Amino acid sequence: MGLALKNISYQYKDQGNENKYALQKVSFSMEKGEYVALIGHTGSGKSTLTQHLNGLLRPTSGQYFFDGEDVYGEHFSMKMLRQKVALCFQYPEYQLFEETVLRDIAFGPANMGYGKEESEKKARDAMKLVGLSPELERAAPFALSGGQKRRVALAGILSMEPDYLILDEPVAGLDGAGKEQLFGLLEHLRRENNLGILLVSHDMDDVASYADRVLVMSEGRLVMDGKKEEVFSREEMLREMGLDVPHSVHFYHKLREREYFRENKDGLPMTAEALAQDIAEEWHDSRHDVGTIL
Repeated sequence: MGLALKNISYQYKDQGNENKYALQKVSFSMEKGEYVALIGHTGSGKSTLTQHLNGLLRPTSGQYFFDGEDVYGEHFSMKMLRQKVALCFQYPEYQLFEETVLRDIAFGPANMGYGKEESEKKARDAMKLVGLSPELERAAPFALSGGQKRRVALAGILSMEPDYLILDEPVAGLDGAGKEQLFGLLEHLRRENNLGILLVSHDMDDVASYADRVLVMSEGRLVMDGKKEEVFSREEMLREMGLDVPHSVHFYHKLREREYFRENKDGLPMTAEALAQDIAEEWHDSRHDVGTIL
């Protein structure tokens, strides 16, 4: 049944202007196992929306259902919601605070009421999920590398066994290898644990490479919700909202303008690899002189 928001609106109390809302009648649903990206310019309402999903904010109006239950109903457990819908802020390693890796990861389960033994078991299982060696259990989190700290922070969230993981710019500050490793880990978790992932990102290439569906926010409204190919085909509309498209899509449109690709070419290349494959196939079929076209 998943998550379902219906006409969620939110107004910050200190805004003064009764007509200005951070969210305006936002509706969408999401199932376990989905990989969804949330994009929008700064101030579009992305952060406000994600904080509603985790129960940190309550809407001015609208409804939110989790597996068919009314989140704002009298008997619904917000503690359960925050366990099942985990929110990972940007630079999560800044939230590490315990003396050892194991204690830091076990903090979440312990805070949920599990005993020491069970909390540590969940922490060790989470360490295994994210590829942290058991030898690091007693290491000080602050002595680890940047990539290892990010994994410890992620393990701390996974130790609470969420069904959905909301990630705000999860690869910020990581180098190319670190980004690839983290995104590979997230895809593995999605497939193996049927984890629903909501990726908040400004990097359209990352969105195109990993997400299947894209939500677009603008001025507090959800203005697009569709498959990534559908969303990124609307380049002009996205640019009007201050957003970009993946480099592969931009380059593909430039080639179309120069009539390199046939008019009946289907789909958009979402990655550089897909674009290269399209170019190779077109070259093979038409024998165009790429050098003169480019």
